[in-house]
Amino acid sequence: MNQVYDIFFKLLIITYRFFDLTIVISVKQLQIVIIFVVIIFSLVCRSQDTQYWTQTYGTTSTLLGGIVIGSVSDLGATYYNPGNLSLTDDPNFLFTARVFEFSSLQVDPDNSNISDFGTTTFKPSPSFVVGNMTADWLGKNRIAFSFLTRQTIDLRLKTRFDGTDDENSLSTEFVLEEQLNDIWAGITWSYPFEDKLGIGITQYIATRYYTSRSEVNVKTSDSLDRVSAISGITDYEYLDFRILWKFGIGFTLESIKFGLTITSPSISLFGSGSADINLSGAGLEYNGGNDNDDFLISNFQTDLPSTYNSPLSIGLGAGYKFGNFKIHIATEYFNKVIKYSILSPEAFKAQTGDLTVSDDLTAASDAVLNYGFGLEMYINPKFTLYGAFTTDFSSYAKEAETNSSISRWNLYHVTAGAAFTIEKIEITSGIATSFANDNIEFPNIIPTADSENGIIFPKQSAGVSSFRIKLILGITF
Repeated sequence: MNQVYDIFFKLLIITYRFFDLTIVISVKQLQIVIIFVVIIFSLVCRSQDTQYWTQTYGTTSTLLGGIVIGSVSDLGATYYNPGNLSLTDDPNFLFTARVFEFSSLQVDPDNSNISDFGTTTFKPSPSFVVGNMTADWLGKNRIAFSFLTRQTIDLRLKTRFDGTDDENSLSTEFVLEEQLNDIWAGITWSYPFEDKLGIGITQYIATRYYTSRSEVNVKTSDSLDRVSAISGITDYEYLDFRILWKFGIGFTLESIKFGLTITSPSISLFGSGSADINLSGAGLEYNGGNDNDDFLISNFQTDLPSTYNSPLSIGLGAGYKFGNFKIHIATEYFNKVIKYSILSPEAFKAQTGDLTVSDDLTAASDAVLNYGFGLEMYINPKFTLYGAFTTDFSSYAKEAETNSSISRWNLYHVTAGAAFTIEKIEITSGIATSFANDNIEFPNIIPTADSENGIIFPKQSAGVSSFRIKLILGITF
């Protein structure tokens, strides 16, 4: 067992044997306990950190769903294509705020004994701030500073189950708390050649803060009021700093624009974190005798070096204007990241039994190709309508067996809005929706007895649906 994930299955096996051989609760109750544990700790947690196109930046760029690699015309160029920054006539400062964000995640297990469950949040959404430097000594050079939120998660999920079987009682509680903020601060340089070809590069310093806590408590009592308990807690936290670059080329003609971008893999600068694991059982007798089968697996390590890797990506895009309309298309390829350890605590010996445990926090990602298209419609010189559709495929590495990213469903984004000008101020407003529906197989759900290996865990499937709404407001002056 080389992961915390495996240790939880060890815990589930002990739970199964205890229930089956000591208090003999019903199979239906056992299935409910096992399915809640595995789904909550293996599916819902770390649910939205495997997508690359969830966040968008800039005013009109946001209303176009970020499909502006070749045709960006606002200060969002610092992110989407630094080469186009020197080809835009955007004002000096941009503040983009997605005022509020509503999101929901629903899980519908195929097992009829298990009720649907999920989580819903309503909160302020991340912002994007850019300042464009102007000075005579810069000549044609353009320099801008930007600050953006690349990824963010703030999740708390809790569920309880209470049941009885004849004179035996069962009480369970499962809690998941997770927070992630990946913040990028960048400086962009861009230069135009004959006002048709622009090149540029943005250097980012990225700061990633991550914390997660998973907790399960199972308590039982029998007809003699004897109480037994099993509990499990895992807790990870790290703060990591890294550096990366985004290079862009933009080319513009009278009615068509093209763009190419290359984003480097990140290079770790420094970081540290902690790992905490605490699994225990008391009052257990699952060997059919009077032996004490209690157990304790506990360890806490701090000041661990951290490393987070983001992938190489290549983007292509174009924009074509005809009449009162303009079409935008873009695609971006994100390379895979092979499995590695974000935190690597030293292996330790469990306090009971003959078990050596290693609880690394691991990550990996598969290659992803996203694409999308957007449309502008010019009503008059001061009013424009926008709409876009984009894919946001999951980079979850199915074969890597990591424990920091679990979600594997794909998101799809639909955006609509408008921009209007009042004197020298441009205001953009709109709405962005994101949705996903998928059927997923969960391994190791319902335990059954096996004469050779003792316990086996067949697969269980469930449907997953996700939905988000973002209210968008942008001000440029």
